[in-house]
Amino acid sequence: GKKVRLRALEKNDLAKVWEWMNDEEVMWFWAEPGNTQSLAEVEQWFAGLQEVAGYSSKQFIIEAEEGTPIGRIFYEHLDTKHQRAEVGMQIGEKEQWGRGYGTDTMIAFLEYLFNELGLHRVYLRLQSYNTRALKCYEKCGFTQEGILRHNTFTRGEYHDDLVMGILRDEFNQRHKGNVTL
Repeated sequence: GKKVRLRALEKNDLAKVWEWMNDEEVMWFWAEPGNTQSLAEVEQWFAGLQEVAGYSSKQFIIEAEEGTPIGRIFYEHLDTKHQRAEVGMQIGEKEQWGRGYGTDTMIAFLEYLFNELGLHRVYLRLQSYNTRALKCYEKCGFTQEGILRHNTFTRGEYHDDLVMGILRDEFNQRHKGNVTL
């Protein structure tokens, strides 16, 4: 990206990921506030990723200009027959929220998924109350495709999840030649 660099998630990143996974405000936007985990559980999660890794799922660390890890982005459910995958992103460093890192990251990631992996469609889900992420994904060219009503139970109440998607042609029409990898 113009502001970020993506690299594969490594074992030495787990302490930082653990920090993000145990931050109530960060996890609120993942519909899992208060879902605390030990570092050992995060290490177990990482070990499990390595077992199923390969082509169907991959986690990346988002680094800001100076090489500081600020979040993670991933694809999963990669389906080569239908040329699609689900993506997710988390900017774990709260002081970096609202600075354009999410948009820059997602555009660079979509460039990789569409024009290097050859996918046709990328989709994601987010909580309806996550307005910052919604704006980010709209800027990237995602279109809202559906609502999963009362799909998430967080802080004592049900919330809708939004399903958004983007196609390779839509992405390339909007961003081709304007992406820094």
